[in-house]
Amino acid sequence: MADIPCILVTISRQFGSGGAYIGQAVAKRLGYKYIDREILSKAARYLGQEEEALSGREERVGGFWENFFNAFSGGIPEAGYVPPAMRPVYDRDLFDAEAMIINEMADMHNAVIVGRCGFHVLKERPGVANVFIHAPKDFRIRRAMEMYKIPAMEDAVSLVDEMDRERSNFIRAMTGADWTDARNYHVAIDIGRAGFATAEEMILRLAESVKRGLGL
Repeated sequence: MADIPCILVTISRQFGSGGAYIGQAVAKRLGYKYIDREILSKAARYLGQEEEALSGREERVGGFWENFFNAFSGGIPEAGYVPPAMRPVYDRDLFDAEAMIINEMADMHNAVIVGRCGFHVLKERPGVANVFIHAPKDFRIRRAMEMYKIPAMEDAVSLVDEMDRERSNFIRAMTGADWTDARNYHVAIDIGRAGFATAEEMILRLAESVKRGLGL
């Protein structure tokens, strides 16, 4: 008998839209494993790096100067001695390590996976439901101010804009995909209109539909 595929819900989300919150709630209701930070922890061990050193690199493309200095972390001959650094980790290194770990975990667990290009990494698997969580910018700004205790609205605006830009650039660089293209997903949900409770129910029904489609 063929192996029964795991059911996997991937959640891609705009910053401040509540995607991680929804992912945790859905995983709890389904009884599935919630996979988020664990991916980074495993990737850090695989790459021989400290988790904290990689946490700011996920879903972001390293800047020109960051990559420039990483390329010469062992020292430039003409510049004299530079103390040896840890092995540099480039954006592709981290993406590939996390993709490998996501696939390994997807072989073992029914799971809800937040971010990390899960919609692309798992696209060939039969039991996947890809969800995109988005919301109007003013909703996300207000939520960012509340969640991260940001007192000034202009700072929250800058944070939302920067996170959207970095996430979009990273996903395009790693996968060639337009992150906000609805064709990447089975369901796209506007949290500003639907609300958290309705979003949870929609994702639960999607997961059940995937299970029925597999005859489970």
